[in-house]
Amino acid sequence: MSAEPSEAPEVGRPSAEPSEEPGAGRPSPEEPEAGRPGGGRRNAWTAAALAVVLPVAVGLPLWQQLRYYDRHRYHEAVTTVPAGGGAVLNHASWRLLDLRRTSTGVRMRFRMTPLDKDGTSTLEDLFEVRDERGRRWQFDRDPLLDMVEVGRPVTVSVGGPVPADVADRVFPVVRYAPLKQAPGPVPVLRFRR
Repeated sequence: MSAEPSEAPEVGRPSAEPSEEPGAGRPSPEEPEAGRPGGGRRNAWTAAALAVVLPVAVGLPLWQQLRYYDRHRYHEAVTTVPAGGGAVLNHASWRLLDLRRTSTGVRMRFRMTPLDKDGTSTLEDLFEVRDERGRRWQFDRDPLLDMVEVGRPVTVSVGGPVPADVADRVFPVVRYAPLKQAPGPVPVLRFRR
């Protein structure tokens, strides 16, 4: 057995002899730099593409949803009716006769006069009271009111529970709520007491 050193370099150790190729040991321009996958240029292009694509990809659907919401949200066209006065809503003339407090809430009486055939039905009219803070209490109406004649006045009486602390400060509202709502404001009558 001879004690000659082997000619193969050990694994993991650099060779003591200089390499024959010029520039060996340095990364070539085509190869990515060590420790940075993709190189510096590739990361810059990726960041620039994300800066353009991401706001468009997120912002465009959000903008479309906001436009849809704005077109279809609930807008009211409020007509304030002076005390003792009347106004027209849903092809009928409306006048507040009285608003009185009951043991459980309030009771309202209106005088409704249909102006044409379309005004003979109150199915699409909602009755409610509101307070100055914007809270609402909606009331049910008598379903037999749909048997009225054009030009003949009818008394509509509605009522319901309202908290006792606000029963003296509420104002009556009649709101037109059609079964198929078209975009645009909803007509509302707000009666002064």
